[in-house]
Formats: sequence, structure tokens, C-alpha cells
Amino acid sequence: MNKIHLLVGLSLFLGSCQSNQTTDGNTEIQYIGDTIVIQEDSPVLKQLVVESAQLQTFTSEFQTVGTVHPIPGKFAKIAPPFSGRIVKSYVQLGQKVKVGSPIFELSSSDFYEAAKTFFAAKSAAEVARKNYNRQKELAANGVASQRDLEQAESETLISEQEYEQAKATLKIFNIDIASFQMGQPLKIVSPIAGEIVKNDIAIGNYIKEDAEPLGIVADLSQVWVGALVKERYFGKIKQGDNVEVYSSANPENVMMGTIHYVGEILDEETRSLEVIVECDNKNRELKLGMFCEVHFLNSPIQAILLPSKAIMQEEDHDFVLIETAKNTYVRRQVTTTSVNPNEVHVLAGISEGEKVVTQGGIYLN
Repeated sequence: MNKIHLLVGLSLFLGSCQSNQTTDGNTEIQYIGDTIVIQEDSPVLKQLVVESAQLQTFTSEFQTVGTVHPIPGKFAKIAPPFSGRIVKSYVQLGQKVKVGSPIFELSSSDFYEAAKTFFAAKSAAEVARKNYNRQKELAANGVASQRDLEQAESETLISEQEYEQAKATLKIFNIDIASFQMGQPLKIVSPIAGEIVKNDIAIGNYIKEDAEPLGIVADLSQVWVGALVKERYFGKIKQGDNVEVYSSANPENVMMGTIHYVGEILDEETRSLEVIVECDNKNRELKLGMFCEVHFLNSPIQAILLPSKAIMQEEDHDFVLIETAKNTYVRRQVTTTSVNPNEVHVLAGISEGEKVVTQGGIYLN
């Protein structure tokens, strides 16, 4: 009985070894672990194409969508700081303006009060200064007391501080203090150089201080494109990389940009970051609010590219066949990323010069 068990066990072992080494009844193809050996006369050899892995210059690319925005500091909404009536307009749509160019004039009782406070503070400061100088002269001649001199000095300091505060208030509204006169309307000026892209200024209209902006000045020679980049691409982009931008209005025209800023806050719903791309827009092809396609171009690197047919899949990983000797091949796990429908970029698993089965590997899988 023990001999019978021994014979049965030996038979199963030999059968297992044979099954592990070959899957072809004619033994044309032998599988020994991850190694595959093909007989010289096997027709499968004619189906195989073997190429040497070579490094080549490669620029990876992916695309997403973006929205055109103005650049902060080159976009200004013009709104009145006080309630009042518009008495004069200096601009029209499309007009170019410089920093400090007048936009419109506003007659405002609130502004008149601010002006009144300024002139009162200016007058008080002048009177206090004269009084202080007089007290200094009297004190020098022994007529005024030290107490009177110190009081005059204190009043002068206080009045001058109030005057400086009143001046600072008017300077907020770009008032020329030297030429400013009581009763003149408030002149609203542009804080930036650019073009009038919105103009709702109407002479005679009464405007409240919390009203919507009456005009917009923008420099649109350069714009930002806010592109949403998925999480899997974060490692492929960096500040300064080149970007191609395409608009639906002119899809054949390529507009170049550079990555200005890579966001730090991930949108948890879309798993995306906003990446700011700065684009030249001298031809005004990109309009604010426009959607566009954004193609990210990474810096060129040396990489191994293989035909997609060379990559085979097994469960949760990819592998290729490496020729290690004549008619002998080894399965090698690799990490890849798709370049296009016909090519993949090998990230790990293959070294330059190794011979890879690029076609026909399916016959050995």
C-alpha cells in the first residue's frame, strides 16, 4: 500500500513539473517560471519583432480646459467713493487711458464735507503755527511764560497732525492738494493704464456710494488662463513650463503661455488643482470668461518609448518580453504611461539597449 502511494505521489510530482515547464503538446514553447524558450523550428518565431530599447528625446503632453481671467493689478473697477451726481465724463468705450487719467466728475455733499474738513484743518494748523512762533518770540524777550509756550507748541502739534490726516484723506481720492479749491467736484481717475472695457457713466445720474462700478479699465495685452489639472498630473508640471492654448473662436491658432502658478488647494470634488497660465494676448484673441483648451508641454527628457502592442497586462500590472538569448525571453514587469494611442512611455523596468518584443508577444502570453 505504501508503494502504491509513493508511485501515485511521484506521478503527480512529475506531472506537475511537466505542466509547469510546457504548455504546448509539441513542446515548441516551454514556460519555465517567467522564462519562455521557443524551439528553432517554431512558426511563432516568425511572428515576433524584437527591437533594442533606445533613449530618445520626449516631451510628455496632456490637455485640459481653462477659463480666461484678467491679471490682478491690470484690471480696475471704477466706482464712486461717495453718493453724488455725475457732472462730467471724460471717456468712452475702447479709449486708452493712463494712470491718473480722469474718468468722470462727481458732485457730492459728502465730498464737500471732506473738503471743508481739510480747509478747516489747514487754517487751524496755520493759525497754531503763527501763535507758536509768536509765543517763542515773546518767551525769548521774557514776556511770555514757559507754560504759554509749551501750550502753544502742543496746540501746534495737534493741529498739524489733524491737517496731515485731512490731507491723507483727500490723497486717497487722488486730489492734487496744491491746486485743490473749495467747491470743486470730485474727479475720479484711473488707477492703472489700460482700456475702457465697460462704461455705464451717464451725465446727470445720481449714484449711491454702494452702487455697482460705473466703468472698468483693463490691460488685456496679457491674461491669465485658470486651468483645472487632475491629481494624476501634478508631478508632471512646474512653474515656468510652456503651455499651448487653443480657443474655439480660432482653433487653428496656437497661443503660447507659461505656467505662472501651480495651486496649493485641491478641489475635493473634482480632485483638481487650478493652475494659472500667463498668456500673451496682444491680438485680443482671448476674451475674459472664454473657455479654451490648454495643452501642457513638459520639459524635454530622455526616455524609452515603446509601441503600445509591446505592453501586455496581467491582473494589476503591465509586462513586456525581454530577449535574453536566442529564442529565449523573460517576462518583465514595467511601469508605463500612455503617450498616444500607439505609444507608451516606459517609466521603470527597462534599461537602454535591452531587446524587447515589440510585436507578436501575444502568441507567448
